[in-house]
Amino acid sequence: MKYNLLFCINHVYTDILLVSLFSILQNSGFDETDVYIISRDLNEEDRRKIRILETEKKRITFINFDAAMLKDAPVTQRYPAEIYFRLFACNLLPQDINKILYMDVDTICINKLIDLYNTDINNVYFAACTHTRKLLTKINAIRLDIKNKTESVYINTGVMLMNLDLLRKHFDKERIFAFLKENGRRLILPDQDIVMALYGDRIIVLDKLIYNLSPRIYHLTGHVHSAGRMSVDFVKKNTAIIHFCGRKKPWKEAMPPLGIFWQEAEKRLKTYLDEKRR
Repeated sequence: MKYNLLFCINHVYTDILLVSLFSILQNSGFDETDVYIISRDLNEEDRRKIRILETEKKRITFINFDAAMLKDAPVTQRYPAEIYFRLFACNLLPQDINKILYMDVDTICINKLIDLYNTDINNVYFAACTHTRKLLTKINAIRLDIKNKTESVYINTGVMLMNLDLLRKHFDKERIFAFLKENGRRLILPDQDIVMALYGDRIIVLDKLIYNLSPRIYHLTGHVHSAGRMSVDFVKKNTAIIHFCGRKKPWKEAMPPLGIFWQEAEKRLKTYLDEKRR
């Protein structure tokens, strides 16, 4: 079986991508894998650095994005234009791909992702996790003026299994641009706001402790999970994806206890690169 992975990055995050992608290729359990990287500014040196992770069964394809089409979209230093690229991915990726796993570069894979990839998404747009409680979900629905407030969910878009076939059928870039124009002042996390407003009623919600565990969620989770009490040992045994969303990043500062997983991936990547260069 072939697995498809998607990243959307800019030049600044090339080295960060290497750590995240290496962790996936090493720990996900994926065999034959096609990696697609959408960007507007990767240069040849960036691409050379990334291609060092290629093997016969792990292929990397770069796709250019014309950021001019997003000239009116709200962007900030924390939320650059790249956050929108995944919304256009269904039309940028090869048409024979029917689904793909998108991941932010501030994610780390520490256990297998096969069960996630095999999630049945035939009738939904995405399978993803939410970090938002029910009350805040309702508030977001009101803020975004969503008519179907009872079914739409507000997901964290850092990890998404995407049904490309269904997205292609309903993708409408003009609708996205219209939403951005009409709701500019009400948007908080623009890409996540768009996903809730346009696709939120057809999303499978996954377990955030397994597939999108952030440091904040880790510290807030004190209950007993079905697989055991939340702890570093639980994470080692059960969590597949750690997501360092938020302002603090493990490549900039120590972030105990979860930061150790990023540091370990960095060490393994360095060892791998040193061996490749010999």
